[in-house]
Amino acid sequence: MCCLGPETHNRGIITVSSMLREAGVEVVYLGNASPEEAVRAAMEEDVQVVGVSSLSGAHLCLGKALMDLARKHGMERQVTFLMGGVIPPKDIPVLKEMGFGEIYPSGSTREEIVGCIRKAAQCQCEQ
Repeated sequence: MCCLGPETHNRGIITVSSMLREAGVEVVYLGNASPEEAVRAAMEEDVQVVGVSSLSGAHLCLGKALMDLARKHGMERQVTFLMGGVIPPKDIPVLKEMGFGEIYPSGSTREEIVGCIRKAAQCQCEQ
């Protein structure tokens, strides 16, 4: 798992990273990384899931940049991309159309997030 926090508001991604570690998931936390840094790290670490946190309202712009780079490097089918944070409901279908497998707005539960990560990793292992 590779966690990307492309902004300075990192409380959510730190909380989710800790929650995933407690659930036994290996986490590579990048902090305030750019989409380029996230894609590079995901390739170097051979991750199955990339999780993105967005609280600043830049989720569509950053999401598009990340998914464009993922496609450029042929990662969109080997890696599951997830996004969480302050995401307006109207933007969820747009992000999914970009290629994000799931979106976790504020209030998402530990069970939802951990369950999705485990499912995504299992599906990737079976391919």
